[in-house]
This record gives sequence, structure tokens and C-alpha cells, in this order.
Amino acid sequence: MDKKIPYYKAEEIAEKSWMITNAFVESSYAICYLVEGGDYALLIDSILGMGNLKAFCETLTDKPILLANTHSHSDHVGGNFHFDHCFMPDRDIRSFQDSIGIKKEQVVEMAKEMALPEYKDLIEADDNFADWNPIKVYPIRDGDVFDLGGREIEVVDVGGHTEGEIVLIDHKSRIAYAGDACNGNTLLEFPNSLPIISYLRNLLHLKEHQKEFDKMYGGHEIFDPSIVDEAIETVAKVVAGTDDKCERPGIMGGTVFYAAEKVKDGYARVDGKHFNMSYRPDKVTAPDETRQVIKLPEKKD
Repeated sequence: MDKKIPYYKAEEIAEKSWMITNAFVESSYAICYLVEGGDYALLIDSILGMGNLKAFCETLTDKPILLANTHSHSDHVGGNFHFDHCFMPDRDIRSFQDSIGIKKEQVVEMAKEMALPEYKDLIEADDNFADWNPIKVYPIRDGDVFDLGGREIEVVDVGGHTEGEIVLIDHKSRIAYAGDACNGNTLLEFPNSLPIISYLRNLLHLKEHQKEFDKMYGGHEIFDPSIVDEAIETVAKVVAGTDDKCERPGIMGGTVFYAAEKVKDGYARVDGKHFNMSYRPDKVTAPDETRQVIKLPEKKD
């Protein structure tokens, strides 16, 4: 790994538990985590793929590393391709496979765009980058447990942001690794987002586990477990039709609603609470397919 470019930095947040961010940029867009047990270490998400994350993790632990993704979006799986495997929520595997085929040169260009000025000219298409080629994918689902050796990490289904979104609870450190399950800008406007009423049911399921953790470390921010209560309150208003319906441009184009009024030109809620979410009004009470419906994709003109 090129010693001139600090692709990653780590901060120990609990015993043998590290928060990992990109270090060669002004502000790391995404966050991932490494948790070590007596036999194995578990890497939770792999962020954007800018730098050899596997090699960096091997400077933190000498244990074999398993990789698990909280969901299939590219900013959480980009580093997967330095590994030979990943554990993925079963309902997100298909969308993960759709991301296969990106060339490392494309990731290099993204890295150059995001890098601090002193690193831009040093970045090359070397071993710090990998083509997004097929790897082994193992399905995980609600209730599964990673036994790392004296440390168990439990899988909790909190589908909404994506169909298969999960939270991983480390019962030893009492930390919930939350991905994008619920945060200050939870996006439920994607084609593979669940209907809002299904998301509410899954938040209530997470609430059942709330007493098992004291802190939530997400894919983009850190927050208190009380955000789960804010999320349930806010999402229930969307289902009841009593939310603020704050119109904003959608990340996929068009217009979406945010459940709570936001400050002008920002993400913060006007009322000072933290959780917020975007959604499409046609997917509030739409039925959630509990089965996988397999069909050919529509042909593009």
C-alpha cells in the first residue's frame, strides 16, 4: 500500500473495535467498522473502495477477517472487491450483483476528485484500487449471529432504506452498527426501498432490541439510541398523513417529501429533533412483497 497517501485512519471506539474513515479527503463521506473477537474479526461495511481496505484492516488485527454489509449501496460495498467474499442481507443480494462491472479506473477518478490537493497527483490505478468483479456472497437474515470467538454480533432486520437493510448489534460492547437504517437523512426514495408502512414495522422490531445497545454507529454519523423513538414517531406521522410533507429534489430525480420540515438549504430539522426521512408519496401504504418477484428488466430505449 502506498505509504505516501493515508487512504484510511482508524479510531478505537471500544475494546478491539475501530471506526475507519477515509483520511486523504477533507471529510470522509462514509464510515465502516472493524470488530475483533478471539477467533475472527468482522468488518462491517467497506465504504467507497478508495484504498486497499483489507490491507489496512490487517494492520489493526491479525485475526482472519469476515466482511458483512449492512446493505447493498455502493458507498457501503465499494471496498468489498479486495476481499474474496461478503455476507449480505438476502434481500439485497440481487441489487449488489447489479453493481458488478465498475472498473478501478472509475474509482481512481472519484478518489482524485475527492482528495485533498496534496494527494491528487499521487493517486494511481495501483493495488489500492480493484475492479468490481464477482465475489462470493453469503446471505444473512434476521436473527443470524456472527460468533467471532467470545464475541457475538447479532443481525437485526430493519428494512426500509433498502429491502434488506440490517443493524448489527455487538452485545459485548453494547454498540449497534446501524448502516443507513435510521439517521438524520434516511432515504426511502430508491427503487429498492420498502413501503413506509413496512419500514415502520421494522423500526418497531428494532425497538424490541433497543435495550441491548447504548450507542449507534451509523454509516455516516454517530447517534444516541433515542433516534429509534424519533424515527418511530416520525414515520407513524407519515403513515397517518400528518407529517410536514416538506418538498425537496429527490436524489433519483423528481420531487420527494421529507417527513419533517428542514432548515433552508440544510438537513437539520426545524424543530431541533434529529431523525428525518425522504419518501415517495406513492409508496407509503403500498404492499410489501414478502416473496421475490422475478422478471426480466424493462428494456431501455
